[in-house]
Amino acid sequence: MYDTLLSLPLFQGMSQADFNSLLQKIRLDFVRYEEGSTVISSGQRCSSLAFLINGTVESSRDGMDGKFTFMESIDAPCLIEPYSMFGRAGSYQRTYTALTPCGFLMVDKLYIYSELGKYNICRMNLLNILSGRVQQLDSHIWSLDGMTLRERIIRFIKGLSDFQTGQKRLAIKMNDLAVLMDATRLNVSRELNSLEADNLISLHRKEILIPALENLTT
Repeated sequence: MYDTLLSLPLFQGMSQADFNSLLQKIRLDFVRYEEGSTVISSGQRCSSLAFLINGTVESSRDGMDGKFTFMESIDAPCLIEPYSMFGRAGSYQRTYTALTPCGFLMVDKLYIYSELGKYNICRMNLLNILSGRVQQLDSHIWSLDGMTLRERIIRFIKGLSDFQTGQKRLAIKMNDLAVLMDATRLNVSRELNSLEADNLISLHRKEILIPALENLTT
């Protein structure tokens, strides 16, 4: 457990002496969730740092007035939506469901100000996490011009992803995807079938399965 905690993104690079000192000053709440249970709901107030320390969860979020749902599998260790803790909304943007029995470590938001902020490495790790999120979104917005339809589909899927690796699922009707891609349904269908022929995706009824996003390239 000690090694797992040190591998979490917020604590990476922290010395054992500082980490031991920190553990004595903050309250750690360990929570266990069974397979199929809802861990976090979209819109729920983000009042704690939620660390997935073992198991696998699936995040899901609806878009376009419910016209599609995007889901991705997340393996431990992982810090869940740290960017949702701050800003105007201050609530989770996705719903998280346990795909396997999993364990979470919860640290109250107040400890960010009272204790975590005292350690430079924690401040820098959190800043890097938030900056990486902004840079990822920015790169997707500003690099759409001149893309082929295949490239736009891939960029759309990657733009929905919090993590650029692992399994993803996109539940969407072909007509709705065609509208989003500004293309005909026939052309979108051709590109999806081409991606499936290359073993990059798997097509199912009203759903696109991406086994490994890191392999989804042009």
